Amino acid sequence: MGVTDGPGGPKRFNEKLDHLQARHPFTYNLVTGALIGVVLTLVGFHWTVAVLYAVSWAAVRAFLWGDGRILRRQYEIRVARVAEEKEAKRRRRF
Repeated sequence: MGVTDGPGGPKRFNEKLDHLQARHPFTYNLVTGALIGVVLTLVGFHWTVAVLYAVSWAAVRAFLWGDGRILRRQYEIRVARVAEEKEAKRRRRF
């Protein structure tokens, strides 16, 4: 899931990947789809299936990252929560 337990509750260690995906959703998901496509090809699927998978994965995920869509809303909520946690941690130190 991308979280580790530590002091103060679970912390995300893949925030940089979240920000990268938020900035470039189609490109990011095209690369991840291509990696899965390579695995599909190695397993024995025809290379066209791998290409179609990568492009369709990127298109669907980019659509879901659009303004007001579910992945964008989840990301914005997560960013706000992480900012609040960092602020609370900063206040506790002083």
